[in-house]
Amino acid sequence: MGDLPVFDVVLLPPPEVNARSIHLSRQCASLAPTEFVLREEGTYPHISLYMANFTPAQCRDAVDRLRDISGRTGELLLEAEHFSGNEHGMFELFYRRSEAIVRLQEELIDALNPLRTGLRRLDPVGRILAEHRLTAPPVARANLDRYGYDEIGELFRPHITLTRTRRRDERFDPAVLPAPESFTGTYRTLALCTMGEHGTCTDLIETFELPATSISPAG
Repeated sequence: MGDLPVFDVVLLPPPEVNARSIHLSRQCASLAPTEFVLREEGTYPHISLYMANFTPAQCRDAVDRLRDISGRTGELLLEAEHFSGNEHGMFELFYRRSEAIVRLQEELIDALNPLRTGLRRLDPVGRILAEHRLTAPPVARANLDRYGYDEIGELFRPHITLTRTRRRDERFDPAVLPAPESFTGTYRTLALCTMGEHGTCTDLIETFELPATSISPAG
């Protein structure tokens, strides 16, 4: 069997945050060479919750389990906090790690981890995971071994990746960036998507609307 497709369980932003994310991604591309630009279709803004390899049958089971989880998960008010670029060239908008989003990730992993097949070949920055896990910090390695995904628990930092710079040490002047708080919003859509290069969300397999709540759970 060849490499299985990699799937990403994500939260899709509300329309206003989606539009701001796409606009800022395009702005970044006008300031420096980048690997990708977020779009309305094909490279979707998103917050990743879990990444895994699934066979077609496992993917169908994953859709059923996500439908069940989404039906009993309320919408989430997520507070945007800051922008940051890392040594891999990823330029990201980080959200506060609320109790609500942590609970959602934990429930998703409990449901989907038993379905996955093996370890993904590459992570979003292009490292071969089977090799990277050998030198990864203990918590990351334990997460990879148990869940096939490292950004769980204390390593979970909810974020939208806005772009990836080709010069990995490129940094954007904070003076040209919008206020991070303008990306705060109520997230109402859970989705299963296929992953492309650089951790992009390229195709939506299925979307699931989260029920409205009288008070959005900020955690």
